[in-house]
Amino acid sequence: MRNRFSAKVLAIGLACALTAGMAHAENLTITGSGNLEFVLGELAKAFNGSQSKHRVSVPPSTGTAGGLRDLMDGTTTLGRIGRPLREKERAEGLTFFPLGRDPVAFAGGSGVTVTSISPAQLIDVYTGKVGDWRELGGRPGPIRAVGRERTDASAQAISAVLPAFKDITLHESVKVVHLDPQMIALLDRYPTSFGFLNRSALLAAKTKLALLSLDGAAPTAENVASGRYPIWLEFGLAYHKARLTDGGREFLRFIESPAGDRVLRASGILPPPSRS
Repeated sequence: MRNRFSAKVLAIGLACALTAGMAHAENLTITGSGNLEFVLGELAKAFNGSQSKHRVSVPPSTGTAGGLRDLMDGTTTLGRIGRPLREKERAEGLTFFPLGRDPVAFAGGSGVTVTSISPAQLIDVYTGKVGDWRELGGRPGPIRAVGRERTDASAQAISAVLPAFKDITLHESVKVVHLDPQMIALLDRYPTSFGFLNRSALLAAKTKLALLSLDGAAPTAENVASGRYPIWLEFGLAYHKARLTDGGREFLRFIESPAGDRVLRASGILPPPSRS
């Protein structure tokens, strides 16, 4: 009888311990910008594989606005944003956790043989003055240009460095998309396409895209660090300090660890100075 009682007490104790452990386990769904979607997915895979308590998932893009909205609503612990926080957002209690600087790359489809483009040529492509790759020294083929709205993070990064790009009127042949996955889908679909996106996001492409240098400078983390490549995004995660959960803290610590640093660098991202 005593043995049965002891066994029952032990079983209850184990059940309570398991329940308590499960109560602290979290499923973190990090919504927001498409700029971070690929690299954050890689970080999530590495984090999920390194421990079994918490699980991070990265759903399709809802934009920076979507990530901030979910944060303010309290439906997510961490939000992905394609830019540093604005003063108003900091005043609302948000904190920015930078992942690093990612070059905004100009890319052609799998059939493009051009390796470099100048700022003047870039303007000519998007205004319709240049419509065939042979005019840029490449294999003949129509340039299927894909653009973004002016509020897009990558477009704004280009405009900050190349003022002439800010106010151009896109030619009627330019296909304007609103989400990063749409840009990648068109670059994949058309071998003679042309577009732009932060370099790590382009790693999600299913075909081998042609990354073009800008005036001879390749879109690499090294060139961003040296200043040779001037167009880049600084993106990261946002959170409320008071609402950050244990799982969220552990994921941020993982990103700062050597394992997280390796994932970022493998994706072509230059980590912040404090972590480099």
